[in-house]
Amino acid sequence: MKTRTILGLFVTLIYCLYISQTVFAQTEKLGIVQYTPPKGWAKTMKENIVTFSEVDEAAGKFCIITLYGVTAGTGTAQKDFTREWNNLVVKPFGGESNPKTETEAIDTWTATAGGAAVDFNGTKALAFLTVLSSSGKTISILGVFNDEAYLTKLVAFSSSLDIKKEKETIAANPAPQPQEPIPPAAPVAAAPAMHVASLVKEFENNEIRANQTWIGKRVRVYGTVNTIEIGRDENIILTFKTSISTYNMGRCFFNKSQSSRIATLNAHEVATVEGTVRGLGGGFDNSKAFLLLENCTVP
Repeated sequence: MKTRTILGLFVTLIYCLYISQTVFAQTEKLGIVQYTPPKGWAKTMKENIVTFSEVDEAAGKFCIITLYGVTAGTGTAQKDFTREWNNLVVKPFGGESNPKTETEAIDTWTATAGGAAVDFNGTKALAFLTVLSSSGKTISILGVFNDEAYLTKLVAFSSSLDIKKEKETIAANPAPQPQEPIPPAAPVAAAPAMHVASLVKEFENNEIRANQTWIGKRVRVYGTVNTIEIGRDENIILTFKTSISTYNMGRCFFNKSQSSRIATLNAHEVATVEGTVRGLGGGFDNSKAFLLLENCTVP
């Protein structure tokens, strides 16, 4: 994939975000951002986040487009991009930490765009991020795909965005529910272990029900390891890779007493762990980016 070519194309097309245009498709809103959803794609809504995905299982192709609504910025466009790139690409997908970027001033906003090859759950893919910065605010659009044919879809979605000025906005509509709910995973008692993505789906489908069913329960899960690192409290954190069908990742917290067991595990390999379900959380600014398991052990 030619990241540089894609980068230049996106910076050019990002101007369309601010050009008044007639929109024939049905539009939706995420805060001050109006957009046209990709037709026929699966949709997942979270607080201030909307994700669209299309998976061609027969061809092994996929594309995931995520729009992140207005959040507090750092004060500079480059720092905004660095923060968002680290949180949205480097940590979950292992992308390079300092990608080539291009920046353009558009009206009162500054658009910074960059892309890099990533490993998405064992599949080679491209992650492309555009961060819009203005007056201490940021809006981000992330596309992850493994076929360049999806580039036109990503461009079309980005070009459909219309960012309203604060004084022109009205109260945001309630976030719509996912159009096609993900069926619940089998109870943990049905098998010695369940894939971590199945447990994540429970929370993405209905967090209230999942909290009632799983929080405080001891479960055994398996999945492909993304990272293993030492936290600030010197305890150990293992993060599983996300799957094509889920947005959140599983994150497990271990006591230092488990060091010898965890030393046998490797990133990008399948591992099985046991832990107590805490629920969603652990993201930037306490966002619900991960499904957290605590007091974990390696069986």
